[in-house]
Amino acid sequence: MKVLVTGATGFLGRHVVARLAAERLAVAALVRDPRATLPPGVETITGDLADPESLRRAMQGADWVIHAAARVTTTGSWAEFDAANVSGTAQILAAAQAAGVKRIVHVSSLSVYAVEASGVTITEESGYEAGAGERGLYARSKLIADRLAMQAAHGGAPVVVVRPGLLYGPGRRPPLARRAIAFGPVRVILGSPRYLLPMSYVENVADALLLAAQTEGANGRAYTVVDANVRQAEYAAQYRRLAHQRWYPIYLPASLLMPAARVAEVVGRLTRRSAPLTRHQLRRTTWSAFYDCTRAERELGWRPRVDWVEGLRRSFNARTQ
Repeated sequence: MKVLVTGATGFLGRHVVARLAAERLAVAALVRDPRATLPPGVETITGDLADPESLRRAMQGADWVIHAAARVTTTGSWAEFDAANVSGTAQILAAAQAAGVKRIVHVSSLSVYAVEASGVTITEESGYEAGAGERGLYARSKLIADRLAMQAAHGGAPVVVVRPGLLYGPGRRPPLARRAIAFGPVRVILGSPRYLLPMSYVENVADALLLAAQTEGANGRAYTVVDANVRQAEYAAQYRRLAHQRWYPIYLPASLLMPAARVAEVVGRLTRRSAPLTRHQLRRTTWSAFYDCTRAERELGWRPRVDWVEGLRRSFNARTQ
């Protein structure tokens, strides 16, 4: 069994490659830099999502494709996000289908879901987020890419979509909150202390991607993958303890920043750049949702091997080694 991984040198991609290698699967990685460092035995194919010829070469002999490549920064132009996250996904889907790949696993995001009010439970049957004009460019591009993947699946392509939460783990500093600002010994955290953070430890997500690739009957399905929905106050307390930090949280109602977010959106549209803050993002820190992973548990047999506290511990320990 041969697996092609895109985004193999990124945070998630590195853990996916390691997970596949641990299963003794043949792994190929599509990389832009031929000097990229990958585990021994991983085949490297130099290419780009925008280059159909390199994608054709990369797909040769591949049974599965795990598409983890994405532009995840909060800055940049729409053209950059579109090229990486939208057009790139369309190219992967087309090349994989042309090559007769047996399973395409697309890594999406929880940001595609509509959270219409606080306290809702989100399942894979929940609707897509609307209001594209207010979304950050990353969230907007991931929504379009998710739609492309699901449309391909409904058209008969062997596509599975996996939607992780807030990714963290060794190699990436855990997020303190969806939005937080440091002022000396104080951390101003947007939203309520009861707001639920959907945490996804990177190795647990890698497990889910492998299961999505190998599970019969998963074609055409989307799966939410969240280790735990953790209240901000509880998370902040564990974060501070495990990071050995001393600061005090202050929870700021996100509604107070709505005027500033509106201005940022206007400036972003005028400059064709991603706004540093949008009303959509602020609403996401105000309206708390519970993300239900029952489908992934029932159909894929997925369970988080590492709980969120242990995940935090491992993340901070890795940074000190």
